[in-house]
Amino acid sequence: MAPRYFTSGSVTAGAELDLDPSDAHHASSVLRCKAGEPLTLVASGVAWDAVFASCTKDGVAVRAIAAAADQAGELPSPVIVLQAVTKGAKFDDVVEKTVELGAVRIVPVSFARSEAEGSPAKVERWRRIARAAAMQSRRRVIPIVDAPLAWEVALERYAPGASMLVAFEGAPRDTLEQALSKYERGNAIVIAIGPEGGLHGDEVAHARARGAQIVSLGPTILRTETAAAALLAAVAARLGWW
Repeated sequence: MAPRYFTSGSVTAGAELDLDPSDAHHASSVLRCKAGEPLTLVASGVAWDAVFASCTKDGVAVRAIAAAADQAGELPSPVIVLQAVTKGAKFDDVVEKTVELGAVRIVPVSFARSEAEGSPAKVERWRRIARAAAMQSRRRVIPIVDAPLAWEVALERYAPGASMLVAFEGAPRDTLEQALSKYERGNAIVIAIGPEGGLHGDEVAHARARGAQIVSLGPTILRTETAAAALLAAVAARLGWW
């Protein structure tokens, strides 16, 4: 399978451009690319068939041939993940797995019972992880990782105009099915996952007041770093996206 790289440059058939330094290092040092070998180049959500034009230790140039016949890699509706900031490196896993599953935006959120914060350095690391996961999973977009927000701010910003699903261990078991039965195809879906200590009652009430659906993730209690991937997968399966 041909390697895949993203570019922020404009791409047209026959255009030649340089890969970003980190991608060039990967192509030349890890893949040991050679001129003429195929790759997939992704620009502005469009995948292009391309070839390596030159591969040296000083840089890698690629040449676009034509828009690829296969433009898969994205869910039919955008999914945004609001995820409580976690301790240690657990948030790294949240970013990687939700990107692999199709999320277009990941928002670190602070809750009343949060035990960690997202520093600028962590956010930059999460963005690098999102980019690498998008390449590995053959996405056509690099999901956005936002700077951390407080729960109330996140609700104000993302609840209006979207179908918001808030995972809560106190919700009845059939609530996810009920919420998805009301979903209108094409609308954005926002999924929200609380911290290790769970959502505070006031936080659940604020979400309901904003029109969010409070949903169950089944009979077991999932770790916060597991819940987002589980809910995203359930949404995709139940809506027939897979």
